[in-house]
Amino acid sequence: MMKLSPRLLVAAVLAAPTLASAFVLGGTTPGKWGSPVMGTGATVTWSLMASGISCASPTESPGCTTTALASFMPTGYLTEIQAAFSAWSAVANITFTQVVDSGRAFDHPLATSGNIRLGGHVFDGAGGVLAHGYYPPLNGTTAAGDIHFDVGDTWKVGVAGPGFSIFQVMAHEIGHAIGLDHTLVPNSLMNTTYTLAFLGPQADDIAGAQHIYGMPIAIPEPTSALLMALGLAGLVLRRRAQAG
Repeated sequence: MMKLSPRLLVAAVLAAPTLASAFVLGGTTPGKWGSPVMGTGATVTWSLMASGISCASPTESPGCTTTALASFMPTGYLTEIQAAFSAWSAVANITFTQVVDSGRAFDHPLATSGNIRLGGHVFDGAGGVLAHGYYPPLNGTTAAGDIHFDVGDTWKVGVAGPGFSIFQVMAHEIGHAIGLDHTLVPNSLMNTTYTLAFLGPQADDIAGAQHIYGMPIAIPEPTSALLMALGLAGLVLRRRAQAG
Protein backbone atom coordinates (compact mmCIF):
# COMPACT_ATOMS: atom_id res chain seq x y z
CA MET A 1 0.00 0.00 0.00
CA MET A 2 1.60 3.25 -1.12
CA LYS A 3 1.23 6.44 0.85
CA LEU A 4 -0.06 9.71 -0.50
CA SER A 5 1.26 12.77 1.25
CA PRO A 6 -0.30 16.17 2.01
CA ARG A 7 1.89 19.23 2.38
CA LEU A 8 1.45 21.73 5.18
CA LEU A 9 3.17 25.10 4.93
CA VAL A 10 2.48 25.85 8.56
CA ALA A 11 2.85 22.96 10.98
CA ALA A 12 -0.20 21.53 12.73
CA VAL A 13 -3.37 19.67 11.90
CA LEU A 14 -6.85 20.44 13.15
CA ALA A 15 -9.22 17.52 13.54
CA ALA A 16 -12.92 18.13 13.24
CA PRO A 17 -14.83 14.96 14.13
CA THR A 18 -18.61 14.98 14.17
CA LEU A 19 -21.20 12.45 15.26
CA ALA A 20 -21.73 11.46 11.63
CA SER A 21 -18.15 11.34 10.37
CA ALA A 22 -14.51 11.72 11.24
CA PHE A 23 -13.15 13.81 8.39
CA VAL A 24 -10.14 15.95 9.25
CA LEU A 25 -9.53 19.53 8.17
CA GLY A 26 -6.04 20.48 7.01
CA GLY A 27 -3.95 23.34 8.29
CA THR A 28 -3.41 25.29 11.47
CA THR A 29 -6.28 27.54 10.45
CA PRO A 30 -8.80 25.47 8.48
CA GLY A 31 -8.35 26.78 4.95
CA LYS A 32 -10.76 26.97 2.05
CA TRP A 33 -11.21 28.68 -1.28
CA GLY A 34 -13.73 31.48 -1.72
CA SER A 35 -15.37 32.94 1.36
CA PRO A 36 -13.66 31.90 4.61
CA VAL A 37 -17.06 31.01 6.04
CA MET A 38 -17.40 27.25 6.29
CA GLY A 39 -20.25 25.80 4.28
CA THR A 40 -20.06 28.37 1.49
CA GLY A 41 -19.27 27.55 -2.13
CA ALA A 42 -16.25 28.51 -4.21
CA THR A 43 -14.94 28.68 -7.75
CA VAL A 44 -11.37 27.40 -8.06
CA THR A 45 -9.05 27.62 -11.07
CA TRP A 46 -6.40 25.07 -12.00
CA SER A 47 -3.54 24.98 -14.47
CA LEU A 48 -0.89 22.65 -15.88
CA MET A 49 2.72 23.58 -15.17
CA ALA A 50 5.30 23.19 -17.92
CA SER A 51 8.61 21.36 -17.57
CA GLY A 52 11.64 23.18 -16.19
CA ILE A 53 9.87 25.46 -13.73
CA SER A 54 11.67 25.87 -10.43
CA CYS A 55 9.96 24.18 -7.51
CA ALA A 56 12.84 24.64 -5.07
CA SER A 57 11.48 25.76 -1.71
CA PRO A 58 11.68 24.92 2.00
CA THR A 59 9.05 22.22 1.43
CA GLU A 60 10.57 20.72 -1.72
CA SER A 61 14.04 19.36 -2.48
CA PRO A 62 16.91 21.75 -3.38
CA GLY A 63 17.23 22.19 -7.13
CA CYS A 64 13.71 20.87 -7.71
CA THR A 65 12.31 21.52 -11.19
CA THR A 66 8.95 20.53 -12.55
CA THR A 67 8.12 18.01 -15.27
CA ALA A 68 4.91 18.55 -17.25
CA LEU A 69 2.35 15.80 -16.65
CA ALA A 70 2.17 15.12 -20.39
CA SER A 71 5.88 14.20 -20.33
CA PHE A 72 5.50 11.17 -18.06
CA MET A 73 1.81 10.26 -18.00
CA PRO A 74 0.04 8.22 -20.69
CA THR A 75 -2.29 9.55 -23.37
CA GLY A 76 -5.66 10.29 -21.83
CA TYR A 77 -4.24 11.60 -18.56
CA LEU A 78 -6.05 14.94 -18.92
CA THR A 79 -9.44 13.24 -19.07
CA GLU A 80 -8.61 11.50 -15.77
CA ILE A 81 -7.57 14.81 -14.21
CA GLN A 82 -10.79 16.48 -15.32
CA ALA A 83 -12.87 13.55 -14.06
CA ALA A 84 -11.24 13.83 -10.63
CA PHE A 85 -12.20 17.51 -10.38
CA SER A 86 -15.73 16.67 -11.52
CA ALA A 87 -16.02 13.97 -8.84
CA TRP A 88 -15.66 16.62 -6.13
CA SER A 89 -17.90 19.16 -7.89
CA ALA A 90 -20.61 16.51 -7.99
CA VAL A 91 -20.74 16.22 -4.19
CA ALA A 92 -20.01 19.77 -2.94
CA ASN A 93 -20.59 23.37 -3.97
CA ILE A 94 -17.21 23.88 -5.60
CA THR A 95 -16.57 24.62 -9.28
CA PHE A 96 -13.24 24.00 -10.99
CA THR A 97 -12.14 25.86 -14.13
CA GLN A 98 -8.95 25.27 -16.11
CA VAL A 99 -6.82 28.32 -17.00
CA VAL A 100 -3.44 28.85 -18.66
CA ASP A 101 -0.50 28.56 -16.30
CA SER A 102 1.70 31.65 -15.81
CA GLY A 103 4.97 29.70 -15.93
CA ARG A 104 6.31 31.35 -12.79
CA ALA A 105 8.22 29.40 -10.17
CA PHE A 106 6.39 27.31 -7.61
CA ASP A 107 5.18 29.43 -4.66
CA HIS A 108 6.16 32.65 -6.47
CA PRO A 109 4.18 35.51 -4.91
CA LEU A 110 3.06 36.64 -8.37
CA ALA A 111 2.16 33.20 -9.70
CA THR A 112 -1.33 34.33 -10.64
CA SER A 113 -2.25 31.33 -12.75
CA GLY A 114 -4.35 28.48 -11.45
CA ASN A 115 -5.19 28.39 -7.76
CA ILE A 116 -4.25 24.71 -8.06
CA ARG A 117 -1.16 24.20 -10.21
CA LEU A 118 -0.38 20.65 -11.38
CA GLY A 119 3.06 19.29 -12.15
CA GLY A 120 5.49 16.50 -11.50
CA HIS A 121 9.00 16.20 -10.13
CA VAL A 122 11.38 13.66 -8.63
CA PHE A 123 10.22 12.29 -5.26
CA ASP A 124 11.62 8.99 -4.05
CA GLY A 125 11.54 6.77 -7.12
CA ALA A 126 9.09 3.94 -7.78
CA GLY A 127 6.76 3.28 -4.85
CA GLY A 128 6.79 5.25 -1.62
CA VAL A 129 5.09 8.64 -1.84
CA LEU A 130 3.02 8.90 -5.03
CA ALA A 131 1.97 12.55 -4.88
CA HIS A 132 1.39 15.40 -2.52
CA GLY A 133 -1.03 18.29 -2.35
CA TYR A 134 -0.84 21.60 -0.49
CA TYR A 135 -3.74 22.83 1.60
CA PRO A 136 -5.69 25.93 0.48
CA PRO A 137 -5.35 29.42 1.97
CA LEU A 138 -4.65 30.51 4.62
CA ASN A 139 -1.89 27.88 4.49
CA GLY A 140 1.07 29.35 2.64
CA THR A 141 1.19 31.76 -0.31
CA THR A 142 0.68 30.73 -3.94
CA ALA A 143 1.81 27.17 -3.18
CA ALA A 144 -1.57 26.68 -1.55
CA GLY A 145 -3.57 24.09 -3.45
CA ASP A 146 -0.73 22.93 -5.72
CA ILE A 147 -0.43 19.21 -6.52
CA HIS A 148 2.73 17.35 -7.53
CA PHE A 149 3.11 13.78 -8.83
CA ASP A 150 6.21 11.58 -8.60
CA VAL A 151 7.74 11.19 -12.07
CA GLY A 152 9.37 7.96 -10.86
CA ASP A 153 6.08 6.09 -10.59
CA THR A 154 4.13 4.39 -13.36
CA TRP A 155 0.78 6.05 -14.05
CA LYS A 156 -2.24 4.62 -15.83
CA VAL A 157 -5.58 5.63 -17.29
CA GLY A 158 -8.39 3.53 -15.87
CA VAL A 159 -7.90 0.73 -13.37
CA ALA A 160 -6.62 -2.19 -15.45
CA GLY A 161 -2.97 -3.14 -15.74
CA PRO A 162 0.15 -2.07 -13.86
CA GLY A 163 0.70 1.39 -12.46
CA PHE A 164 -1.23 3.81 -10.31
CA SER A 165 -4.61 5.26 -11.27
CA ILE A 166 -4.25 8.91 -12.25
CA PHE A 167 -7.89 9.50 -11.36
CA GLN A 168 -7.72 7.97 -7.89
CA VAL A 169 -4.49 9.68 -6.87
CA MET A 170 -5.60 13.02 -8.32
CA ALA A 171 -8.95 12.80 -6.53
CA HIS A 172 -7.13 12.15 -3.24
CA GLU A 173 -4.81 15.11 -3.73
CA ILE A 174 -7.68 17.41 -4.69
CA GLY A 175 -9.11 16.53 -1.30
CA HIS A 176 -6.02 18.09 0.29
CA ALA A 177 -6.11 21.03 -2.12
CA ILE A 178 -9.67 21.91 -1.07
CA GLY A 179 -8.94 21.62 2.65
CA LEU A 180 -9.10 18.00 3.83
CA ASP A 181 -6.38 16.12 5.69
CA HIS A 182 -6.02 12.34 5.97
CA THR A 183 -8.74 10.46 7.78
CA LEU A 184 -8.51 7.22 9.76
CA VAL A 185 -11.90 6.11 8.45
CA PRO A 186 -11.46 2.89 6.44
CA ASN A 187 -12.56 2.88 2.80
CA SER A 188 -12.34 6.65 2.51
CA LEU A 189 -10.57 8.41 -0.33
CA MET A 190 -8.74 10.60 2.20
CA ASN A 191 -7.30 7.59 4.01
CA THR A 192 -3.51 7.47 3.82
CA THR A 193 -3.12 4.52 1.47
CA TYR A 194 -3.73 3.99 -2.22
CA THR A 195 -6.46 1.51 -3.14
CA LEU A 196 -8.76 0.69 -6.05
CA ALA A 197 -11.32 -1.03 -3.84
CA PHE A 198 -13.52 1.99 -4.70
CA LEU A 199 -13.16 5.10 -6.84
CA GLY A 200 -13.52 8.74 -5.89
CA PRO A 201 -14.93 10.45 -2.77
CA GLN A 202 -16.74 8.25 -0.26
CA ALA A 203 -19.17 9.10 2.57
CA ASP A 204 -16.57 10.51 4.96
CA ASP A 205 -14.87 12.49 2.18
CA ILE A 206 -18.19 13.90 0.99
CA ALA A 207 -19.15 14.93 4.52
CA GLY A 208 -15.88 16.85 4.82
CA ALA A 209 -16.22 18.60 1.46
CA GLN A 210 -19.80 19.62 2.26
CA HIS A 211 -18.73 20.90 5.69
CA ILE A 212 -16.29 23.23 3.93
CA TYR A 213 -18.23 24.19 0.78
CA GLY A 214 -21.84 23.16 1.33
CA MET A 215 -24.10 20.97 -0.78
CA PRO A 216 -23.74 20.95 -4.57
CA ILE A 217 -26.03 23.39 -6.34
CA ALA A 218 -28.65 21.44 -8.26
CA ILE A 219 -29.51 22.64 -11.76
CA PRO A 220 -33.31 22.89 -11.87
CA GLU A 221 -35.03 20.57 -14.34
CA PRO A 222 -37.02 22.29 -17.12
CA THR A 223 -40.72 22.49 -16.32
CA SER A 224 -43.27 20.65 -18.45
CA ALA A 225 -44.56 23.97 -19.80
CA LEU A 226 -41.06 25.03 -20.83
CA LEU A 227 -40.38 21.69 -22.52
CA MET A 228 -43.67 21.96 -24.40
CA ALA A 229 -42.85 25.52 -25.48
CA LEU A 230 -39.42 24.47 -26.72
CA GLY A 231 -40.95 21.55 -28.58
CA LEU A 232 -43.52 23.79 -30.27
CA ALA A 233 -40.84 26.34 -31.18
CA GLY A 234 -38.78 23.59 -32.78
CA LEU A 235 -41.79 22.37 -34.73
CA VAL A 236 -42.50 25.86 -36.05
CA LEU A 237 -38.87 26.30 -37.13
CA ARG A 238 -38.88 22.95 -38.93
CA ARG A 239 -42.12 23.85 -40.78
CA ARG A 240 -40.68 27.22 -41.81
CA ALA A 241 -37.52 25.52 -43.03
CA GLN A 242 -39.59 23.07 -45.08
CA ALA A 243 -41.72 25.89 -46.46
CA GLY A 244 -38.60 27.79 -47.51
